[in-house]
Amino acid sequence: MHRIRILAAVSVATLLAGCQTTGTVQQNAGGAYVGLQHAEVVLERDILVPAGQARVFVQGGEPVSAAGLSGAFDSYRPHCAFEIGSVDHGGRPISAGVFKVVRVEPTIVPVVSAAPLQVAWSGGFVGGGSQSYYDGYHFWLTSDTDRDVRRMTCYGVYAEPYELYPPTIGDINAALGTVARLKYR
Repeated sequence: MHRIRILAAVSVATLLAGCQTTGTVQQNAGGAYVGLQHAEVVLERDILVPAGQARVFVQGGEPVSAAGLSGAFDSYRPHCAFEIGSVDHGGRPISAGVFKVVRVEPTIVPVVSAAPLQVAWSGGFVGGGSQSYYDGYHFWLTSDTDRDVRRMTCYGVYAEPYELYPPTIGDINAALGTVARLKYR
């Protein structure tokens, strides 16, 4: 029994190691994949993280609020979010500068449904749960000038699993517009 557990643990670890990201992102739809091992995110201007929040969204080249309070966030267009390590502030600027990409991780996020809970009946399951997702990347960042900036996360469009795809570098740079750009070699 002990050997089976060890074998199972080794098998799972091997599978997970094979799933780790290689740091590549597709340039454009149908285009080649590019390695981002030495990439940088160049923040062209200061942006403000709203009070009590840990991130600021950027879409269509402008900071927007996911709650729709300032700017019109559109779930059906690619977007990015700059994330800091704290929510304990009264509104914190992220200063323009260069952030080195130290790691790229793929991420898929289910969007929680606000629909009432539904239950299973004999003969099948009825409703409930998430039907749509965001597919994207976490770009883990480091900087000599602003150590509180943790990462930039970029997602493609909100979609059902069969329509889901992560953003390309072209999508990411279009979402960032003149606020920032993902620069790679």
